[in-house]
This record gives sequence, C-alpha cells and structure tokens, in this order.
Amino acid sequence: MKTNSILLLLFLRSFVFAQTVTGPGYSAAELKSDLKIFRSALEEGHPGIYRYSSKATMDSIFEATEFAINRSMGEREYKILLSNVTSRIGCGHLAVLAPKIDQDKFDKEATAIPFQPYYSNGKLFVLTNFSAILDKGFVGARIVSINGHSTNDMLKDMFAIMPADGNNKTYKYRNLTYSKYFTRYFYYLYGDTSSYTVEYISGVGARIKKAKLAGLLFDDLNAVCDKKYPRHFLSDPLEFKLEDDKKTAYLKIETFDGDVLEQKKIDLPNFLQSAFNRIDSNKIKNLIIDLRNNHGGTDEFGKLLFSYLVSHDFDYYSSLTTSTDNYRFFKYTNMSSPKVPNGLLKANAAGTFDVIRHPNVGKQKPLLPNYSGNIYVLINGGCFSTTSECISMIHSNTDAVFIGEESGGGYYGNNSGMVPEITLPNTKIRIAIPLMKYVMAVKDYRFKDHGLFPNYEVIPKIANKINGNDPELEFAKKLISR
Repeated sequence: MKTNSILLLLFLRSFVFAQTVTGPGYSAAELKSDLKIFRSALEEGHPGIYRYSSKATMDSIFEATEFAINRSMGEREYKILLSNVTSRIGCGHLAVLAPKIDQDKFDKEATAIPFQPYYSNGKLFVLTNFSAILDKGFVGARIVSINGHSTNDMLKDMFAIMPADGNNKTYKYRNLTYSKYFTRYFYYLYGDTSSYTVEYISGVGARIKKAKLAGLLFDDLNAVCDKKYPRHFLSDPLEFKLEDDKKTAYLKIETFDGDVLEQKKIDLPNFLQSAFNRIDSNKIKNLIIDLRNNHGGTDEFGKLLFSYLVSHDFDYYSSLTTSTDNYRFFKYTNMSSPKVPNGLLKANAAGTFDVIRHPNVGKQKPLLPNYSGNIYVLINGGCFSTTSECISMIHSNTDAVFIGEESGGGYYGNNSGMVPEITLPNTKIRIAIPLMKYVMAVKDYRFKDHGLFPNYEVIPKIANKINGNDPELEFAKKLISR
C-alpha cells in the first residue's frame, strides 16, 4: 500500500508539470540511464540517505520514480522528478541543480523577480521592492498570485522540491526571502519568464490589484538593493556591545563562513576572545547571542563559540563518518581521484569510515574566560549547518533560553563536509552530494527529525520587518528585565 501511494504521488506530480515543459526532450531510455547513475551515487556516497527514511522506503521511491519515466521529458520536468526523491532523504545540503550552461545563461538574463518575498504564517508578502512600481501600496502587500499561479499552490509546489534536514520547514521559509532562490524555483516549476504579473492585496479588506513587473538581471537587482536598502549590504556580520544597564551584553554572529570573514578581514577567534574578556571583566549577568540567519560555514567556528559557554571538557561530535573511502561515482565529477587521502579515515565496526583528522573530533577543551551567567539565544529558520550544530550543543549543555522560531538545521546533526557535484551524462543535471555524516554529542531531544524549537516562539510580522522592528530581541530584553 505504501509503494502504491508513492507511485500515485509521483505520477500526479509528473503529470502536473508535463503541461509546462519547454526545451529539449530526453527519451525514457536516456532518463532511466541517468536515474540509475543518480541512485547509485546516492546509495554509494550519501552517508545519511537512510537517516530519516528507511532503506525500504527509499527503495520504493526509487522504483516508483523509474516506473514514472514512461515517456520523454524535458529538463525541468525531470529535475522536479529527481528533486522529489532528494526531498524524501531529508538533507539540506543535498541539491539537484540545473545544467551549468543553462544556469549560467539563466543568471545572465533579465529573469529575477523584482521584489523580495517574505513568508509568514502561510502567506507571502512583499518585503522590499526593486521594480518600477511605487513602494506605496506594494511594499507590505500580500501576494495572491504570480503569472496565474496562486500563492497556496506555488508554496506547496516549491516546498515539495526544496531541500531541508528531516521534516524541518522553517529553513524553506527563510530561503524564500532570497529573490534569486525564489526566481530559480519559480522557473523550475513554471518556466522561464521576463515578466511577472502579480496580483496582490495592500490591506485588510482591500481589493485585489494587478501589476506587470519586468524581470531584472541579478546584478541589476543587487545594484538597486545596494542603493535603495544599503543596510542589507553594509551591516557587519559580527557585532558586540554592552547595553546601557551594564548587566547585559549583545553578541551577533551572522556567519561562521571562514572565506567570507577573511574577505572582510575579520578574525573571528580574536573577536570572540575580546568579547568574552570584556564580558568577564564587566561581570555581565546576561548574554544575548544572536545567531539568526547564520547559514553556517567553518565547523570549528561553531565549536569555538560553544567552548566559551561551558567549563568542562566535552565531545562535540559523537561521530563523524563517511560511507566509503573510495568513490566510484567520482568519474562523473571533476574530482581527480576517487580515493580518499591516507590518514583521513579509519574503518569502523559498522562498515563505514570514521573521520579521524578533524579539529572537532575527540575530547575538546573549554576556553577561558568561561561564561556562567544567563544566556538568551535568538534563532530562526536561517540557522543552518555549523550554526545548528552549535545551537544543539548550547541547548544540550546549558540552561540557555531560546527565542524565535525552529532552527533550520537538524538537531542531531547533518550531512555535509565535502560536497562534490556529479553531472548526469544525458541531461547534464548536476547533483551536489555531501560525503560526511555529522552526529552531535547531544541526547534526550524528542524531535528526532527537526531543528531546535525555541522556548518562546517569536516570529516577526511583515510590518516588523518593514519598519525595522526586532521583536525577538525586544522579547529577550523583556525577559531579562523581569
């Protein structure tokens, strides 16, 4: 019965998008050949393929997908079919990507949707406006449809093919706020367009209005955003300050990405050392750590922050593994050798391989000065990967209070590390496959397939975002004042 249900679901989705497919078609034989490589690469290399779905379930999904390929398909329809498979695996780092030549061409055309969407409570709003239409009546408006596709159907279709850890949804919500991601998913589902007919409602009880907006080059969109909304580009990814009451410190870390920080000439280890020295010397009782929209980055930097919040030795990862030490599917990538360098891995009793050369593996030491006061952590669906790891460790090892919405990454870990791209020979669709399975040294959290749910759910409304209000931060300050 389960297999039949999956078959029906895949058939229905395939038929839904068959009407909109354009571009070259591929024969069923070509598509099945690519599917065989796709499946083999995932089964061989993805270390968390059965993390959230059993092998029996995944086998049924692969078989149903092959059965659904009974005719020729275009690239977009086939990509959607594969994305339905990867979404069942529940891995936010696993991605199905368009052929590189098509993606490069798409990014250089005037296709970008000319506003920034914002998802809230099942609805889609206009957060910022890059189009020629006046802001008044458009910014803050609720989107009813785009090019005839209702918001409800659009969100359902997008969420079905977007990657996320386990059954997390907030990561998908926050990714929709990026015009580039939104545009790409819109294209995959409904086709290329140089204009967008948007139906929207400006206020409660207002009539539906309609506007035809021209698509933009992504570079032009960024230029408009830089000029019209400079705070989006000029904000510092790190911030530390002592509040006026001298009892509270605010620490914001917007990225753990070592490359980004290096480009900005920011030394995160020195920044944290200086911040915690000041916290210690001022005997700060309350610390607000703002990790919202921090998508992660360098593994060690998440551990670095956590190391100041505990006073005992600790394990950060309970395990860090790969499926193999010799990847046959690497022949479909640009990787020079399928063999992992000597000394990086060690075979274990489970038949997989432990990663033994990683700074977060093994017993870790706390850093001085330790902070033992009250901790308040601001989180949302943009907290992913390295950041989600750090959040889980803080939650499991301290009495920190979490404010915001469910974090975007899996509480018990993720699949990431090195993420090579394979290129399927016929369709040229690319699959980014993470090779390392991270399992955090945490326990007793009952939501096995989600991120961390906050102690206090506080989600900004569209008016908060437009007016620059910060309800999560204000809520934390109110808790402290009590």
